[in-house]
Amino acid sequence: MTFGGQWSVIGGQWQTHAEQSAAAVRLLGQLIGHEVLVEHDSHGAPYLPQYPNLYISISHCRTAVAAAFSDHGPVGIDIESRRHTNPSLIKRVCTPAEVDTIQHSEDPEMAFLRLWTRKEAVLKCQGTGIRGFGSMVDALSAKDCEVNEIACDLPDTVAALAFATAG
Repeated sequence: MTFGGQWSVIGGQWQTHAEQSAAAVRLLGQLIGHEVLVEHDSHGAPYLPQYPNLYISISHCRTAVAAAFSDHGPVGIDIESRRHTNPSLIKRVCTPAEVDTIQHSEDPEMAFLRLWTRKEAVLKCQGTGIRGFGSMVDALSAKDCEVNEIACDLPDTVAALAFATAG
């Protein structure tokens, strides 16, 4: 199945969470073709009140922002840049096999971030966001969406996109 929408990633340097978030919203507006107003529902998921049938997702980190939209069904996007990862977080959100793979990787930090972005993209697509990590350890086994790493062409940065496969 192919993704029925658009996505984009851009690099930059933003000092605060608010600047990162504003940059992600501007990127979403560029994808759609004009400035947009993003609001958040009671679960924290972003939506566009002026486009109730459009599914959106945004993500940001200190060195990049990402945005995606689709009119075919839910979408989730996540982007992360290299950072130190606490081993207790890895054990909390990864299956034992995933922990083993990460620990034996040539670059454990990036191996974890590749997995993390895929999981977070799936959970955003499903509408739970990272709150879902407490109840869903293996997000990659989700049957209702497809997830892929996406090219962001930025050093030490990884991104993933998930989209609904069932309507």
